[in-house]
Amino acid sequence: MTGPAAVVWFKRDLRVRDHAPLAEAVYFERAVGLVVIEPEWLASPECDPRHVSFLLRCVGELQRDLARLGLPLRVRIGSAIEVLESLRREFGFTHLLSHEETGPAGAMRATWRWAAGAGPAACGGRSGSRRAWCDGCDPAPAGRHSGLSG
Repeated sequence: MTGPAAVVWFKRDLRVRDHAPLAEAVYFERAVGLVVIEPEWLASPECDPRHVSFLLRCVGELQRDLARLGLPLRVRIGSAIEVLESLRREFGFTHLLSHEETGPAGAMRATWRWAAGAGPAACGGRSGSRRAWCDGCDPAPAGRHSGLSG
């Protein structure tokens, strides 16, 4: 597995239209989408079975939409940090692309601390997206669209 590879981390924004991190993924040799369902959220008082049902319906639609674009979607249950570590070993991604969001302060800070330390460089994204970390900050050369495949 050589060359730049991206993970597009879908959090609360589960759409393919007007999604800056997803648009940026086309510049990478390989890419995969990711949805993380955290046990901490499932056990929290803010979570209701209706929320889980709605999330799963949305994830199903996202998976179909991404499949039409040729981008596989991985849905994982676990803490974000554990899931990202596991996916890094499995997929060998060099870039993590996502929208910046707010959430439970402790969990978000821990995840971004992990992201900042996971690669040699952390850099900001464009158009409202956040490139959490990367192994060199340079995706495939501009104009190179090698497709979205995992």
